[in-house]
Amino acid sequence: MRPWKRRAIAIAASLLCIYVLWLGYILIRHRPHGESPAPRQSSYFEVRGAYHMHSKHSDGLWPVRKIASAASKQHLDFIILTDHGNPNRPSLAEQGWKENVLVLAGSELSVSRGHMVALDFEKPEGTFAQDAELAAQQVAAAGGFSIIAHPYSKTRWSWGGAIAPDGIEIVDSDSMIKKNFLSALPYLPALLFNPRLFLLKTLERPIQTLRKWDELSATRNVYGYFSADAHLAYGPLFSCFGLHLLLKEPLAKTFDEARNQVFSALRQGRFYCAVDAARPAGGFLFWAEDGSTRFPMGSALSLTAAPHLRLRAEAEFASPLEIRLLRNGETVLRSESGGISFAPKEPGTYRIEVYLRGKTPLAGDFPWIISNPIFWREDEP
Repeated sequence: MRPWKRRAIAIAASLLCIYVLWLGYILIRHRPHGESPAPRQSSYFEVRGAYHMHSKHSDGLWPVRKIASAASKQHLDFIILTDHGNPNRPSLAEQGWKENVLVLAGSELSVSRGHMVALDFEKPEGTFAQDAELAAQQVAAAGGFSIIAHPYSKTRWSWGGAIAPDGIEIVDSDSMIKKNFLSALPYLPALLFNPRLFLLKTLERPIQTLRKWDELSATRNVYGYFSADAHLAYGPLFSCFGLHLLLKEPLAKTFDEARNQVFSALRQGRFYCAVDAARPAGGFLFWAEDGSTRFPMGSALSLTAAPHLRLRAEAEFASPLEIRLLRNGETVLRSESGGISFAPKEPGTYRIEVYLRGKTPLAGDFPWIISNPIFWREDEP
């Protein structure tokens, strides 16, 4: 063998050895965590689930029961199917308790402006309209609510018109993986040992959707969602993004009652989004109070109804973190303690972002937890 070939092989072997050692260090440093926050007194019962996934009833890989089994292994309380359709009747027919997981279903509608998820509606006799504004009206008339899906990726949403969404997807795993696959490529072998690590390395701050959410929330109650948008790899994706709902009572055992509990919490914005793959997030709280009256996140209040408002948040976790309180998308308070207390002087849309600090594979500018807002508005004329 020629000397230059031996040198090339030696260099390649050395680089491979360095890469293996580096990846091994990363895997050890960021191995999955199982800790949870210390128990605390709360008037709510927290449940965790995953939103936006596709089964064999549209373009997903698995049947519904197998998806429910994957959710059960991730200790989820509920999942929400969003198979494509207008609506997708076979998917709606499979709702129920499966593998000790509450399986709910809506439909992802392809409308004139993009994709819109419809939830908690009475099945229509026919189909929903293809026109976005008319479809949203029909969903509402059928008792449901609508969420704009992946507005700045894949099938992008065309803004304008009179449509008034109830929710917006802040980020979705499917788009993040496709967009940032190359930058996360060095972590690809981690899929064999710790798939969460690879998923976390695909995440970047969703600047556009956060800005649009704050803009929409200035005039109406719009709630934000972390979306799994799972078509395959359901287990790892379920471990990544979670919706944490705060219920007034424990999740019921009967399907109809449990379904109503989950959808009611979503309608009222009584939930927060979290990157549970980075660190378990259960136990976060954000609320407002005026005297002895307490208002959960998602509440819409007027200056007259709550003239002496105080905003509070609790994030008592072992990990170092930073809490930011935002008004209309702008940070008004930062704290590195386990909570905040703030008396706002101006009306606006207030929400919380929590960032992990210290040892974490999550990008420093990607929120670990995002609360839904508390809307404090001027009185109507």
